[in-house]
Amino acid sequence: MDDLESHEVDDEEEDSESGGDSENEFYNQAEKLRAAKRASKNATYSSNSSKSAVPSLPEDTVDGKRYITSQMSKNRGLTRSRNKNKKNPRKNYKLKHQKALRNRKGQVQAIRSQSAPYGGESTGINAAISRSVRFKN
Repeated sequence: MDDLESHEVDDEEEDSESGGDSENEFYNQAEKLRAAKRASKNATYSSNSSKSAVPSLPEDTVDGKRYITSQMSKNRGLTRSRNKNKKNPRKNYKLKHQKALRNRKGQVQAIRSQSAPYGGESTGINAAISRSVRFKN
């Protein structure tokens, strides 16, 4: 019986050792892959850092004066964007007037001209609304 128990213990030790080796191999392989990845990143970034950070434009030698860009000719600098409707004062006043008319339509009822003899209220009578205007003393 002792022989059987010793064989069982040996089998368990072999399983744990072989399992441990496979785990160690897996971790070692993962470490190698990570180290290779880091080395490749270091190589790419180190080559970029050795070059200048700002790419230089090719230097063209031009005889005489250099031409300017449209942005330079406008010379606006940092100006805020403005509303297109506010540029022309006539249009601005026209829009203000239209807005005032819209606001007034909500306050005052439009006058309707009489086209025929009285034929009753065209819109009907609403008893809940009183649109009378009080006279001042």
